[in-house]
Amino acid sequence: MLAVTLLFLAACVSRRLGPSGDFSGFLDDYSLLRRGGPNDVALVYRDPEAPWTAYDKVLFEPVTLWRSGRHSLDAVPEGDLLRLVTDLEAAVRRRLGAGFPLVEEPGAGVMRIRLAITEARASDPVLDVLRARGGGEVTRGEGPLDPETHRFLESARIEGEIRDARTDRLLAAGVDWRRREGALPVDSWAEVDRALDLWAERVCARLEARTRGAR
Repeated sequence: MLAVTLLFLAACVSRRLGPSGDFSGFLDDYSLLRRGGPNDVALVYRDPEAPWTAYDKVLFEPVTLWRSGRHSLDAVPEGDLLRLVTDLEAAVRRRLGAGFPLVEEPGAGVMRIRLAITEARASDPVLDVLRARGGGEVTRGEGPLDPETHRFLESARIEGEIRDARTDRLLAAGVDWRRREGALPVDSWAEVDRALDLWAERVCARLEARTRGAR
């Protein structure tokens, strides 16, 4: 009954706040999410009592891609999906490392950050999680995107959460997607990487500001 209730809540929140379809299930509780403000992610939750200034280190988990079964994205080259996961992880890790020590173990003052690219629905009977470190050849170069990869980018989301690495307390969560108004083009890999760098800069700068006491 609890599982059914959570799936129902996720679907309701999606219909009210996000694009069509329900969420992937990467996050535990989508009912917490509310629309983000200017320069924020599209949907966001932040613990109003979180002691942000107590955190000064980050445990950053490998980025994953969630899809509805292994064959649900067959039209998109597998190397392109691996490239997206790899490039998002690299962009965020690079930007996080400029502001926080990156650690491998939980401890005092450590935030655990999880991110995923999602194109799945929690109500699907099968979910498949793609990991860049699980093997497979990654697409190289900076040339034009495959048309199916371009279509995938227009509908995919980035979901993420920040927790206290020692107590597992949820500090923040969010869902973001590509908004076309004023967005930079993403017709080539060079443009995708530039967009990921800008996204990482925006999100990590806000995190830095909070942990340093700014609002």
